[in-house]
Amino acid sequence: MIRANQRLLAADGTALAYDVHRPPTTDRVPTVVLRTPYGRSRHLEEGRGWAARGYAFVVGDVRGRYDSDGTWDPYRNERADGAVLVDWITAQAWSDGRIIVIGGSYAGYTAWAMAVERPDETAAIVSLGPSMSLARTKFSPSGILRLGEHAAWWTERADARTSREGLSAIVFREDPTLLDHLPVVEIADRLGVALPGWNAVIEDGPEAVTGEEITASDLAAVRAPSLHVGGWHDLLIDETLAHWDLVGDAETPKRLLVGPWLHDLVFSAGTRVGVFDHGKASKIAWSTELLTWIDDALSGRLPLRRADTFVIGADTWESADRWPPASSADMHELRPAILQSDPRSPFPSRAEAADRGPLFERTDAVHWPITTAATRFVGWGSVDLEGRCDADVGDWILRLLLVSGSGPAVELAVTEARTDTTEVRLHLPLGPLSIQLQPGHTLVLELTAADLPRLARNTGTADRYRTGTESLPRLIVQTVDRGRLVLPAVGHAEGTVA
Repeated sequence: MIRANQRLLAADGTALAYDVHRPPTTDRVPTVVLRTPYGRSRHLEEGRGWAARGYAFVVGDVRGRYDSDGTWDPYRNERADGAVLVDWITAQAWSDGRIIVIGGSYAGYTAWAMAVERPDETAAIVSLGPSMSLARTKFSPSGILRLGEHAAWWTERADARTSREGLSAIVFREDPTLLDHLPVVEIADRLGVALPGWNAVIEDGPEAVTGEEITASDLAAVRAPSLHVGGWHDLLIDETLAHWDLVGDAETPKRLLVGPWLHDLVFSAGTRVGVFDHGKASKIAWSTELLTWIDDALSGRLPLRRADTFVIGADTWESADRWPPASSADMHELRPAILQSDPRSPFPSRAEAADRGPLFERTDAVHWPITTAATRFVGWGSVDLEGRCDADVGDWILRLLLVSGSGPAVELAVTEARTDTTEVRLHLPLGPLSIQLQPGHTLVLELTAADLPRLARNTGTADRYRTGTESLPRLIVQTVDRGRLVLPAVGHAEGTVA
């Protein structure tokens, strides 16, 4: 049974659109709920699948998107609107009162919003690579604008009622240097789309709040079982792992599932990401995994902890009751170095798991070869640097590379920092890692001062997003006086000086 294009009034009277899929039974049933900004019609077949398996499925367009009235203001109104939908469902004669919230990316946020607003009604949570706020997704933890992500997502998704699927690929194909433009605040005018909200995100910056953020205390208060799905190549893997760590208490069942995937996660069409082919083992029977987990969650059969993670290189899965596992600190002292970079020719980005070997020819990078006896690294490493920067603002991008003899050099982990002092002292997390080195593999730690267009370039000035090319310094010099790389080795290893 399906009831499509239904309308539900939000607390302020705004009409929100939703579809209801129900199984052919008069019994009360649990309900899977999804609230999405990407169009509920994408989930028609999914809805029929849930109904065939004995679940009701309710999918709604968020406020201001597709058939829902109002104006879409990302990450606002979602808590209240989600609560209204949950309340309506639990009041229906066909509902048994148990709500399973589900969603990925932005819809991952709306799922958590429903869970924290209606914890008593939430029976289970399925979180797939959640994007929890503009400030946390559009900026790196260091506060640097993720320019490429912001441009691609805003071009296709924002400032409109419907999405413009595929537009960013067209725009960047026709003008590959579009994101090189300075100042950054003028880029929206060159994208060919009316994007009045583009600059507001940049101006609000990484400290912006809406008042509807899901906080660490919100997550800790959740007692429903949760399934956390992430990808080692996904931009939002840190959010997935943070939730796995923060949600609930010692008695709250939760499961972690992380594979060698991009942001499409379990829905990836193939097994290859860049130069990596992770093999058939990287594919999972998601429908079976999901249904089994939800059935066990509702019946109370889940173990308290289960972590299933893919080990890159070994191309196998590891199952345990914790992640990361116990590891030893594999420490490597970094030799002093000087990095000279030209903001007019910034160090370029590469796609996920692409071969970065050709970039070794550039002179605006420092490379420290890492010699280690360890072969498996799982968890977070760290980098400590002490040094100087001769510009008002400096960017420090550190990347751990896997180098295969005369073959490709591939990024395993990246971290970055922005400094605004002459004397620099950094302690940065590096990871997460899940890698098994094979014969012929070596590790290299790379330092650059740019990563364009993944990150907006450093112009050497505090007002970097309004600085034009005419104000760029000719050269920025960054000096490393001392440093240390620490890797999470599973097994014994001896550190070296690199």
